[in-house]
Amino acid sequence: MKLDRNIAENKGRGKYAVLKLRALAQIEKENGRLPHAVYDALQVLDAVGVLDYGITGTADEFFLIRLKDEFSTPALKAYAAAAEDTDFEYASEVREMALRSGRYSEFCKKPD
Repeated sequence: MKLDRNIAENKGRGKYAVLKLRALAQIEKENGRLPHAVYDALQVLDAVGVLDYGITGTADEFFLIRLKDEFSTPALKAYAAAAEDTDFEYASEVREMALRSGRYSEFCKKPD
């Protein structure tokens, strides 16, 4: 199995996109509400079932780690090691990502 981002027809896009909820909250705070176009877009995306908020305790719960996160490297290495016996190609692609993560990333920063 390959990471979605490494499949040619996906053109470098991964399996998911990230919606920056803190940025939306800041826009709402500054303007008293979200702009209509943004609010409407969120409603449409939610209605067609493509928004996943990862609610705690649900089957869709998740924990996102960006490669620039200072602590991402050991997490990615451990994930790759766990996947290696099941899918060597997939594990190799995750291990390669680890080489661009954490303190190896030019964008490295503490998580916020």
